Amino acid sequence: MEVAQLSPLRALAANPVLRREAGALGLYRMAEFGPWVAMLVYAYSEGGATATGVVSLALLIPTAIVAPFAGPLIDRFGASHVLLGAYVAQALSMGATAASLLAGAPPVVSYALGALTAMALVVTHPAHAVVSPGIARTTEQLVALNAVTGWILSIGLVLAPACAGLILAVATPGAVYAAGATCVVVAALLVVPLRDLVRPLVRDEEASAAGAFRQLDEGARALAQASAPREVVVVLAATFLMVGAFDVLVVVLAVGSLGIGDSGAGYLTAAHGAGAVVGAVTSLALVGRSRIVPVMLGAAVLGAAAFIVLGFAITVGVAFAVAVVTGISRSLLEVSGQTLLQRVTSTEILARVFSFKEGLAMAAWGVGSVSVPIVIGIAGLKGALIFTGAIVPMVVLVRLRPLLAVDAAAVIPAVTIALLRSVGIFRALPAPALEGVAHGAIDVAVPAGGTVFRQGDVGDRYFAIADGSVEVVRNGIRVNTLERGDGFGEIALLHDVPRTATVSAMTDGRLIAIERDAFLVALTGHAPTRARAEKVAEERRPTTAQSLVDR
Repeated sequence: MEVAQLSPLRALAANPVLRREAGALGLYRMAEFGPWVAMLVYAYSEGGATATGVVSLALLIPTAIVAPFAGPLIDRFGASHVLLGAYVAQALSMGATAASLLAGAPPVVSYALGALTAMALVVTHPAHAVVSPGIARTTEQLVALNAVTGWILSIGLVLAPACAGLILAVATPGAVYAAGATCVVVAALLVVPLRDLVRPLVRDEEASAAGAFRQLDEGARALAQASAPREVVVVLAATFLMVGAFDVLVVVLAVGSLGIGDSGAGYLTAAHGAGAVVGAVTSLALVGRSRIVPVMLGAAVLGAAAFIVLGFAITVGVAFAVAVVTGISRSLLEVSGQTLLQRVTSTEILARVFSFKEGLAMAAWGVGSVSVPIVIGIAGLKGALIFTGAIVPMVVLVRLRPLLAVDAAAVIPAVTIALLRSVGIFRALPAPALEGVAHGAIDVAVPAGGTVFRQGDVGDRYFAIADGSVEVVRNGIRVNTLERGDGFGEIALLHDVPRTATVSAMTDGRLIAIERDAFLVALTGHAPTRARAEKVAEERRPTTAQSLVDR
């Protein structure tokens, strides 16, 4: 049976290179969240809620500073080398942290080593995203790897903190770090044979520290000058304030009020992750929705209500239910905020705004963590729960009028979104990215007999057919006909080659054109969509005298 006919798991099992990459990512995912829970539990045992909040902030701020440098690092040294280096650095720093915790070293030593681990962890996701298409040798392999990657990331969000809880039930935070170090040691060993498979990109000044700092500075300036994106980013920052507060409250509740021990913190975090997965699936309904702010407000109120209920009924059952509900609320807030930000930010400054937003989110996460012990000291645990729940609703309500104005002013290309969603390539693209592509699309009218592009032309656009039909001719022979809901032009863009066929209108028609950069950015940012595009391109790409295969 051909690889293309196998399930993703069987396809990966048939290829040792992909198997190594997927296995390493799974092990990394376990090491990413488990030790985070363990460090917060350790900080609570050393200094209560205050230490937990301060340590969370101390781990997140350096991560926020390091994150923008991952891209330049990958461009300069190559994704596969950076991925291996990241796993090695994680193993060393996580092992050192485990040794520090198990040996009873001064807490400040363990905290510093934990911060080094967090900084090393932040490099893996972007490196993996670049390695995946580099090691796949066929489109089917890339599709399989991307499918399994999605499963790994979603399952890990729940499984990693749950496993940390199991370890904490019988051992100490140092043991969780030791388990995490073991995971990334094995991950490093798995990717050693892959280290030379993806060559570095040759970049200019953007592949430098100065280039990364410049992008952040440009993002801050763009936000200062653009009121609509600024309003949305404020809500997103408030969301991460809530997330940071939740991280600390989980430990305070589990180890303190609920009495379910260190392991309970891991289980509560796992329940929150499960809720976030549910929220992410639910957020698909946001695509093309004319108004986003009501969704944001609803999600904020949902989370607030859950925290308030827990404040008045602090029991184990209620705590787990609230963890799930707040996970759903958090996910909906993030996706709705990202979607609205895409709608109101011009293409010219979008990348800079999002770069700055990511750094701001990490900082807000840390500030949220450190705020909890202060509120507990003033208003007690019940007050801290109500405060945490009130963060996002209060920000949304205070800024409700300008947010509604921003929402109403956003132009929603509903027809274009619906069309792009019908095109197979874009079917799995998340709401913010799909709307971003639709906003930049251009209507092109083509008369019957008109040529869209000729074989041998330079490829600068992807086209989706909104109305009419076209014929695809290669070397004077018609090889395909396409109609509404079909797209074409991906081969030249994905493989950087001249147009492989001539496309002409058979009837008067209308096309939706997506510029090369927008098309490639959308695909680069979402692995399943890129995999689908690569598969379509591979099916259509001329290798013999065969006709192109339609979807």
